[in-house]
Amino acid sequence: MEEYISDAPLNFKLEEAIGFHVNRTAFLMSEEISSRINTLGYALSPQDFAILYHLLEKGSMTQVEIAVLMSRDKTTITRRMDALAKKSFVERNVDPHDRRCFRIAITAKGKQTMQEIIPLVRDFQQEVLSDIPDNEKEATIKTLKHM
Repeated sequence: MEEYISDAPLNFKLEEAIGFHVNRTAFLMSEEISSRINTLGYALSPQDFAILYHLLEKGSMTQVEIAVLMSRDKTTITRRMDALAKKSFVERNVDPHDRRCFRIAITAKGKQTMQEIIPLVRDFQQEVLSDIPDNEKEATIKTLKHM
């Protein structure tokens, strides 16, 4: 007869795990925002949006700086940069202080695209969070940052 894990006293319920809910929520929100961005005619992932947002906000950065800021490995960021450069959303320029690396800058096309996408993302955030009191949102963000 097959033994089920529920027969063991593990004192753990996945439905009560914070990581489970954070991951599930992030996945569902990413899928929805991808869909909404695609309806505007842009084949951009939420990760692409985040990269472009950081470049728009902070100016040019190295790929290593972007990887650290986004908590992603350099290989993933390199692939994203290749795709964004191919679509003319970013450009790579030799770093004048270190010719071994490139600085990534958002292009005029990237800026124009963000002018359309930022309101969509902002409105989506407001829609998703509209029924949650401000103090609960603040507590959730504070807790997640603490973790």
